[in-house]
This record gives sequence, structure tokens and C-alpha cells, in this order.
Amino acid sequence: MKAHTLKLLLPVIAITVQNNTAWLILSPYLQHLQFPVATIGSLIALSPVFSLVSRLPSGLAYRQDRARVLIAMGMVTTGICNVLYSTATSSLIFALVHGVNGFAYGAVTTLYMASYVDSLPVGENRSHAMGYYVGSLAVGYATGNFLSGYLADLFGYSVTFYIAAFLSLLSVPFIWVLGGAESQETVQNRGTWTVKPRFRDSLSAALNPKMVVVVVVALFLNFLNQVGGVFFPLYGLSVGLTLTQVGVIRALYSMCNAITRPLSGLVVNRFGHRRLSYAGLVIQSVLMASAPFFTSFAPLVAVFLAAGFLRAVAIVGNAVGLVQDVDESKIPRGVASGIYNAAGDLGNISGPILGGLIASITGVAGLFIAAPLGATVLFLVIIWMLQRRK
Repeated sequence: MKAHTLKLLLPVIAITVQNNTAWLILSPYLQHLQFPVATIGSLIALSPVFSLVSRLPSGLAYRQDRARVLIAMGMVTTGICNVLYSTATSSLIFALVHGVNGFAYGAVTTLYMASYVDSLPVGENRSHAMGYYVGSLAVGYATGNFLSGYLADLFGYSVTFYIAAFLSLLSVPFIWVLGGAESQETVQNRGTWTVKPRFRDSLSAALNPKMVVVVVVALFLNFLNQVGGVFFPLYGLSVGLTLTQVGVIRALYSMCNAITRPLSGLVVNRFGHRRLSYAGLVIQSVLMASAPFFTSFAPLVAVFLAAGFLRAVAIVGNAVGLVQDVDESKIPRGVASGIYNAAGDLGNISGPILGGLIASITGVAGLFIAAPLGATVLFLVIIWMLQRRK
């Protein structure tokens, strides 16, 4: 990794730490307010819904020279929303705050991913660079999850939301100081673009056959991640774990991602990104389905560590597919970033909503069996259909 690339990764960590410090405790917080489990899933899904709405507009608005200003504005907005969570005791207020937060976070992550790729130094291996990027996301997830569970047990929900807001504002200097300029390679590629980034062109780009595969994998990976992220705290509390223990499990899950993702670039280059993304997703589903058979801390740590490893391999494989398979001369970087992140948002939306509905029928433990295995079957059917069409 070049030193300039490392500098670009620090804001990624800062952005994800603040987000996950608030995110982990949202479902226990709503349960504390005595909302039904199906309602909890639907309310939490509002954030990725609004993130999805923000993806293409922010991708179309992206320009490297104004990216830092827009990203900083988005982070200030998330900080305000994190403070307002502590006052959101009705479903309507929570929906408004959570929706605005989701829109801002979606715009921030779309803009920064595009800025990161455009700022990579000449000679940096892009496959490895995407492994570093998604690995840095996992470092932020791990840190935020651990802080969230520990702080909530120690100080309660409101103080944890205030600390998340402070972290949001603290990330702004990182973004402002460490944001990069366009590389010479990016400037040269812009001259080869055959279309200007318009909304209509973005829709056409989303139907590109190679982009469709990336979209499908991202959607199902995020669906599985959201089922675990939103409902595992409820399962953990139901079997006697503390929020600190839940936070540790989620932090180790993310840390496994953080360690594995940068190294996965080497494995992906050897075995092929598409093969590994498919296999990683399927095996991760099987591991998640085994979680309800364990009720103590240590076995659940083992299950989620293994699931984290497989998720890391699958995410890196899919991110490499985005960089290698999608033609930058036909799909500008900001548009590709918007589509890729929008696919993840669809998984983030469907995970809490469908998970909440399934849990209301099967219980939270049954959800961890029905949702991963059902998603795996549907994923394999869709991939088979895409291959036949190809």
C-alpha cells in the first residue's frame, strides 16, 4: 500500500465509526420503547431507503473539486440526527430522523467511494486498493460496534447517541484535511468517457450485464448482513447476553472483515473474484443459520468470526468485479459508485423489513434459519437465470 492510499483510508474509518456507534443500539432502543419486532424492522429499514434515494443524485453531482464540501455537509447532518435519536420516542419522529440520517449517510459514502478511487496514486494496484477500502470500512464497523455496546451498558442509550454525534463532527477534519486530488490516470480516463453522467444514463448503466451481477451479489450480501446486524442484538439479549457482549461479537465479526479484506485481494487474484463472491455468500448463509443452535458467548463468537471471514472474501470479490468488469469508459466512476451502493441499500432495506416480518412469525431465533437459507436459494436461482440469459 502506498502512503497516499493509507491517508485516503483514514476518513473511511472515521465515517463508519460514528455511524455504527449509533446503529448497533437502534433495535434494542426501539425494543426498550416497546415497539413490536415487525415495526422495529420497518423503522430501521427507512435509513437504507433514503440512502438508496440519495445514491444516484449524489453520484451524478459528484465532482472531485467539490466532493469534500458535500461530504462534510453530510457528516454534520448525521451528527445532528444522532443527537435527535435520543428524543425520537414516537414512530413518526424516529422515522423522520432516521430517514434524514440515511439520506445523508448514503450521499457521504457514495461521494467518498468515488473520490477514493479517483484519488488513488499512479501505480497503485486497484484490486488491492478496493480490498483496503472495504477493509477500512470493517475497521470502522468493528470500532463502532464495540463502542456502542460498551457505552450503552455503561451510560445508557441517550449518552451513546450524543457520543456518536460528537464522532460525526470529529470526522469532518479528517475528510477535509486528508481528501485527495485526482490522479493523472483518472484525468486521462475522463477524456475517454463516451456519455455524460445523466439520470437516464445511470439507469442504462444499471442494466449492463456485468453491472447486474455486481448488483445482485451486493444486494444479497447486505441483506444477510442486515438480518444479523439488526436482529442479533435482540437474539443475544433474549438468551442472556449483555449489550457489551453483543457489541464484542459484532465488533469481532467486523474486525475479521477488516483483517481479511485487504488480504483477500491476493486470494481473489488467484481464484477469480466471481467464484469467490458466490461461494463466500452461500457458506456465510449456512453459518448464520447455525447461530440459533448456540446460546452462549464463546460459540456465537466462533460462528460470527467464520461468517465474517466468508463475508470479507465475498465483498472483496464483488468490489474487484466492480473495478475490473465494469468499463469506466462507458460508466463514469460516480455513477458506478452510486449503482453499487444502491444495490447494497436494497439489501439494507429488505433485510430489516423482511426480517421483521419473518421474526414476527417464527421468532427471532427462527429468523436466523429461515432468512439465510431462503436468501441462498433465491440467490442461486437468480444467478442461474442470469447465466442462462448470458
